[in-house]
Amino acid sequence: MKTQVLLTVDIEFSIAGTFREPARCHPVGTPAVDCEIAGQSHGLGFLLETLAAHRLTATFFVETLNVHYFGDAPMAAVARRIQDAGHDVQLHLHPCWTTFRQPDWPERVGAAPPGDSMAGRAPEEVAAIVAEGAASLCRWGLPPPVALRTGSFRVDRAVYAGLRRAGLPLASSVGLALFRPAEPELRLTGGRHWIDGVLEVPLLAFTDLRLLYRRHLKNLTITGCSGAELRWVLGAAHRYGVRTVVLLTHPFEFVKYNEAFTALRPDRVNQRRFRGLCAFLDRHRDAFETTTFAECHSRWITQGEEAAPDLATPPWLTVGRWVMNRWNEAW
Repeated sequence: MKTQVLLTVDIEFSIAGTFREPARCHPVGTPAVDCEIAGQSHGLGFLLETLAAHRLTATFFVETLNVHYFGDAPMAAVARRIQDAGHDVQLHLHPCWTTFRQPDWPERVGAAPPGDSMAGRAPEEVAAIVAEGAASLCRWGLPPPVALRTGSFRVDRAVYAGLRRAGLPLASSVGLALFRPAEPELRLTGGRHWIDGVLEVPLLAFTDLRLLYRRHLKNLTITGCSGAELRWVLGAAHRYGVRTVVLLTHPFEFVKYNEAFTALRPDRVNQRRFRGLCAFLDRHRDAFETTTFAECHSRWITQGEEAAPDLATPPWLTVGRWVMNRWNEAW
């Protein structure tokens, strides 16, 4: 039986220090997604070209609350470009962008930094934010979303109650190594799980280091995992019968950038990892089915839950990744 692999990409503009220094800094829009160097896109363009070369589809979680600063046009153009390339567009939300609804936002952020977490809000507030975000996608001519990914994987039980009120059946908002929810029932390493009537499909987490009875978790991401780890985890998932694997990346991971996105260099290590991953999935279509949230949501709702996996990589892979990432940061 094939393992379903969901390549997910979070598409978001950058606050770029604006809340820290509102008089000097300004949010960055499309350049934070395109990541152009000498007229070539090393961000979204690189992702779309690599996916097309290997005949793979992905789910792009597109952040929509940025319209409070940029208006509709910039992110609408990005979302349509993704859809026109044959990929799935779902909803991503960073509530900090709603700060720009206030005319006196520079004074407000000077007094207190705005919150960017979907956790800690009442279900009614979550539902209203989700409805606002989904309305932008519909206004841009895209299908209504069926799934939400919260900003920075900040989530609690109230988020799912709000999603249910807003009518979204799916979420992919648990990334256990990136944010540890307060509720134990949300500390999920993968699989599929009903939470208050919403099916959560977490970002896969695996053990990369174990010391006695303690373990260190790592999420399956391009920037955080070596190519060898990506292949090992996927192979182990297939061998142990894990049916659903969610992986994460962002366009800006494929460049080295400053806060204003004005000085960019290609990140050859991350680009090589993503190309290698896509080639691996292309070669092993007998074992892996690359799919999307839009394609799977009806099937998943019928099938229901899948147990969270317990996967681990050998220590030598962890050491190799540490060395490579340190070298890449210094280069």
